[in-house]
Amino acid sequence: MTLGERILHYRKCAGLSQEMLAERLGVSRQAVSKWEGDAAQPELDKIIALTKLFGITTDQLLLGETPDPGPPTEAAHEKREPRWYLLGLLPLAVGGYLLIQGVLQLSAMNGLLEFAKLPGLVS
Repeated sequence: MTLGERILHYRKCAGLSQEMLAERLGVSRQAVSKWEGDAAQPELDKIIALTKLFGITTDQLLLGETPDPGPPTEAAHEKREPRWYLLGLLPLAVGGYLLIQGVLQLSAMNGLLEFAKLPGLVS
């Protein structure tokens, strides 16, 4: 399938006439007709506008490639790792908080005992 045939295909899938597509891209209907007949090639900015309008990638328009979801890649797996990493830090954070609270309470008790200075209670 040629580039022109793909433009025609995606235009029809979008339910657009040549006139409607030309208007949205800011070109003449004749330009769209030439693209679809492979008599001319759209400029780069028009190719980008076509892909956005049709909701496709440039590879799909220019090369006729279809997106392949395929198996998950390592990059997709790496995106999930920080969540597990944060869950692993949660017990450490709770333990640190409890340790600090214990030290503060012990310090407060020592301060209270120093304040009271009751004979016979503190050596």
